Amino acid sequence: MSAARAVLVPFLLTRALVAAVALAATTLVPPSAICRNACDASSIAILNVAARWDGDPYLTIAREGYSADNVSLVAYFPLYPFLMRLGGALFGSDDAFLAAGVVISNLALFAALVYLARSVMLDHDAKTATRAAVYLLVFPTTVFLSAVYAESLFLVLAIAAMYHARRRDWLLAGALAALAALTRPFGAVVALPIAIEALRRPIAFRGLAATLLAPAAFFAWLAVLWLITGDSRALLTAQAQWGGRPGLSLQAFADLFDPAVYSFPYFVIAFTVLIGALAVVSWRVLRPSLAAYATAVFLVAISTGSLTSAPRYYLAVFPAFIALAVIAPAWLGRAYVPLGVTIGMLLTAMFAQWYWIG
Repeated sequence: MSAARAVLVPFLLTRALVAAVALAATTLVPPSAICRNACDASSIAILNVAARWDGDPYLTIAREGYSADNVSLVAYFPLYPFLMRLGGALFGSDDAFLAAGVVISNLALFAALVYLARSVMLDHDAKTATRAAVYLLVFPTTVFLSAVYAESLFLVLAIAAMYHARRRDWLLAGALAALAALTRPFGAVVALPIAIEALRRPIAFRGLAATLLAPAAFFAWLAVLWLITGDSRALLTAQAQWGGRPGLSLQAFADLFDPAVYSFPYFVIAFTVLIGALAVVSWRVLRPSLAAYATAVFLVAISTGSLTSAPRYYLAVFPAFIALAVIAPAWLGRAYVPLGVTIGMLLTAMFAQWYWIG
C-alpha cells in the first residue's frame, strides 16, 4: 500500500469532522465572553472559524508585514504568513489571505501524513504507519492542524527533513530543516535528529554540514528582526508581550491548580503525561534521532513559562504517535481513537467560539 493511500481516508474523515463541528458550534455553542461582538475575521463561515486566536496575527503579517510599530507580531515566524501572502496575492483581500492559510494548512497536513507513513514504513509495516497517522489526526487539539496556524506546515517540514536524512539526502534534509526554523521559534531543533543520523554514518560530512542550515536560518531571521525593530532581543521582547518566559519553571505546573489561570486543567495534565510518557518510551522503540527530537520538542513545550499552549505544541511531537502505534495493543488503540475524537470535538467547538484551548 502506498503512503498516500494509507492516510487519505483518515485525513478526509477527520478534516470533514473538524469542519462540521466547528461550523455547528457557531450556532449551537454560546460564544466566549472574550469575543461576543466584532471579532469576525471573515463573512465566510469556514474561514471565520479557522481564523480564531493566532489567525489574526498571521493575517496581519500576511497583509502588512512586520514593523517596529507592532513588535508583538515578531513572535510569529515568517514562512507561513509569507506563503499566505503569496497565495492570496492575486486578490489581495483578507478572505483571500485566510483561504490561502486554510489551504496551506490542510495541504501541508496531508503531505505531513504521507511523509509520516513513509517514515514509519522504513522500519514497520503499512498498518503501523496508518495507525500512527490516525493517532496524530485524532489527538484532541487536531483543530489547529486545519486552522490558520503554522502547526501543519512545521509538521511536514520536520517529518520530511528527518525522512530525507534517513535516506542520506543531506542537502534536502538541511534545506527543509532551515524552512522549519523559519516556521516556528523552536524550529531549529530539527537540526538535532539530522545531526544524529549523520553521526550514525561512517562518513557523513555533508550530513553534519547540512545541520548548520537550520541554526543559520534562525540567526539570520533574528538579524532581520533586529534591522526591522532596532531591538537585538526582538524575539524575546515579543514573547514577553504574549506572556512567554522561556525556561523550565515549576511555576508553570503550579499554575495548573490556580483557578485564575486554568478553570479546567485536567486535559492539559492528561495530554502532558501522555506525550511525556511516549517521549520516554520512544527511546526504547524508535531510532535515537526520533527519540531525541521528541524529547527536545516536549521539553520546549513545557518550558515556555506556561502550559496554556502546550496541548497545541504536542502536535509537533510526532514520534510520540509513532511510538504509540508501535507499542499499543489493539484494545488501547480502539479506546484511544474514540476518546480522542470525542475530546477533539469538544475542543474544536470551544475553539470555534473563542474559548482558549491552546
